[in-house]
Parts: sequence; C-alpha cells; structure tokens
Amino acid sequence: MDRAIEYCGKNPVAVIVVSGGQGPQEDITEAPAMERYLIDKGIPQSRIIKEEASTSTYENFLFARKVLEPRFQQGFSAVLITNRFHMYRASKLARYTGITANRLGAPTVWYIVPVNYLREMLAVVRIWVKPPARVTQGS
Repeated sequence: MDRAIEYCGKNPVAVIVVSGGQGPQEDITEAPAMERYLIDKGIPQSRIIKEEASTSTYENFLFARKVLEPRFQQGFSAVLITNRFHMYRASKLARYTGITANRLGAPTVWYIVPVNYLREMLAVVRIWVKPPARVTQGS
C-alpha cells in the first residue's frame, strides 16, 4: 500500500483500485481494509475504487477491469503494485484478463519470504499446468 501511496504522490491523476474479498476469520473484505489504510495516509477517497467480490488474484484483475472499463471508456493504462514475490504470477494473470500493466514491486518483510515464495512457486506451477481462461477485449 505504501508503494501505491508513493506512486499516487508522483501521479496526481492516478486512481487506485483496491481489490479483494473476505477470507475466513476476517471481519471485512481486503478492499475496505486497504481503502481505510490509504485514507488514513492521506489518499482522498475519490481516488480509490473498491472491488470486493474477488476471491483470487485472477478475479482481482478480472473484476478490476470490469470496474475500470465503464469509468475509462477511452481506455486506461495500469500499474500493477504488489509484493515482489507475487509479481511474476500477478503480471501473468493480469495479461490473461486482458490487462497490460507496468509493474512496481514492493518489498516484503524478511520473515514471510520463505512461506510466500513456496506458495507462489506452487501457484505458478498451477498456472503452467492449467492456465486460466483468457479474456479478450469486450468480454
């Protein structure tokens, strides 16, 4: 989130899409949790677009695209901001949903690196074995 705040500071017309559903034992969805953080750090709510229905990284992009397309009917450019360990898979999934994005990696605290890289490796193998559906323009 701090990288998104940094990016918005340098790009005054940028909006941030916060995307994510609610997991077990979570009081709220990921999207409003991220929105609260951004607002607490000074990002105006008018620059934040919330998508709360997604349950996976693939759906994050798919549903974000569905929220962005009507708002930016002439098209939009995107910057994918996520943890560095997640960047490869996230950018691949973004392309499957028809989003071409520049990438901006965020650092990861050292103590969660082993578990997250292991999880990412398994998720990447899953994409290689069974890729998700590709979405084309207008779908």
